[in-house]
Order: sequence, then C-alpha cells, then structure tokens
Amino acid sequence: MKITFPARSGNKMSRILFLLSMAIPCSCFSQVLNGGFENGSGADLSYWEWTCNAASFNSSPPGGGNWCMKVTGGNMQGCFPGYSYQKIPSITNGQTFILSGWAFAETSPIVGIYFGKINNGIITMQAGSTTASASWTQLSVQSGFVLSAGDTAVVILYGGLVGGPGQGYGYFDLINLEQVTGVPAIEQKRSVSIFPIPFSSATTVQTDEPFKNATLTVYNFCGQATRKTEHISGQMFTLYREDLLSGVYFFSLTEDNKIIIAGKLLITDN
Repeated sequence: MKITFPARSGNKMSRILFLLSMAIPCSCFSQVLNGGFENGSGADLSYWEWTCNAASFNSSPPGGGNWCMKVTGGNMQGCFPGYSYQKIPSITNGQTFILSGWAFAETSPIVGIYFGKINNGIITMQAGSTTASASWTQLSVQSGFVLSAGDTAVVILYGGLVGGPGQGYGYFDLINLEQVTGVPAIEQKRSVSIFPIPFSSATTVQTDEPFKNATLTVYNFCGQATRKTEHISGQMFTLYREDLLSGVYFFSLTEDNKIIIAGKLLITDN
C-alpha cells in the first residue's frame, strides 16, 4: 500500500497531530484503567462493568501479556446488548481522543471498540472501530465524546449480536484511550509518498521537491521523539525499523528549522 500526502497551499498553518495509538501498552496519557485486564501475571477485570457477562480469557495479542477480556455478545433470545464498559467521568465535550486496542470475534458477526455515553443506565454507542476477524486484529478510532447534561463518557467493548440460539463473544485487550496532543507546525509545502505502508523492516519516503541537510524525527504515540537522523538530502530516503516496536508512529522532516513534510508510519511484525 502506498500513501501520498498532498502539499498544502497558501499561507495556512497546519498542525501535526501525534495520535495516540499503538499495539504496546503504555500509560503515558491513558484515560482507561486496566486496559490490559491483568495485574502482574494474574487475570483482573477491575474498573470494568458489563451488561450481560464478561470473563478473563487466557489469550492475548503481541505485547498483551497473558490475559484478555471475553465479552458475551448480545443474543436476541436472551440478554442484549452485550457490552463491557468503563465510565470516565473526567471527560467533557470538546476533547479529541484516540481509542485503540485489539479484538477478535467468536461467532459474533462484528465486534468492536466504541466511544459512548451512559445516562440513567442507558448506554449509547458513538464512533467506533470494528472487526469480524477470528484472529487478533488491531483497532483504532479518533473522535470526541458527544455529551449532554447528565451524560458520562464511557469506553465500550461491544461483543456483537446474534439472533440465537447460538452465542457470540468478543475478545479484547490492550485498550487505550489517549487524548490527542499537537505540536504547532510550519506550513507543509511539499507532497510526500510513503511505500510500503505498513512495513516490518523498512519503508521509503519520497517528496516532490528535493530537500537539503534536513532532519528526520520519528515520534511515538505519546508525542515523544524516538529517533532523530540529521543531514539528509535529496528527494528520497529509506527509514529502517531497527529497534522500533510495532505500532503507529509519526514523523517530521525539518529544513532550516521549518517542518517541510510530515506523515504517519505503521510498523507491523509480519
């Protein structure tokens, strides 16, 4: 897959958003408590509630430890809807977040992670990311919570819905809710193409105009610089993974102390 970011025109200012979504557990700005569903090496479902049923399950995605949460999906002949959820009272309107995690489905046609709200026991799902895969799949969605008076923000793990008599389940791990942080950026004047995306060992970044003596900086999902390479010139360079863990990263290329291009990177172990 090849991703191309078009050049920006005029005198508009842009912002590089360091989105908070990775496959490894991190608590730098996490709003969710116990998103890994374990305490040390033991199973733990503390801070989570559910509408039908939920249980610890001995399976996890890469970097997930030993345990995940198995959420009983809704059943039209029994209990529905099938959610697990966590209330986050501190969240208000106007904040933007990245909700991320891993999930897979058993029998349920679709499971997923969602922004949502709860009011007088009634849960409403909002923006989300879903999968029908029977193997661990990374999910991520950027949004804000739409809240009215009396609403409390919740993160929802949706176990799916079946008509019965069979039963479906959703499995979840490494759930993170991270507030989007930003760094002011100079106008992006050039188009950039990145190939391949995602990548496991190396990817090539190419621009429509040459750059000289530029500096490449790679940031993790917490907005922290994880790598810096100086004195880059030309129209193309190769970024090698080396010691970077799998997940989502962002990069900027600066020339004369101005950010001339920026983009997103996705690293996998496949």
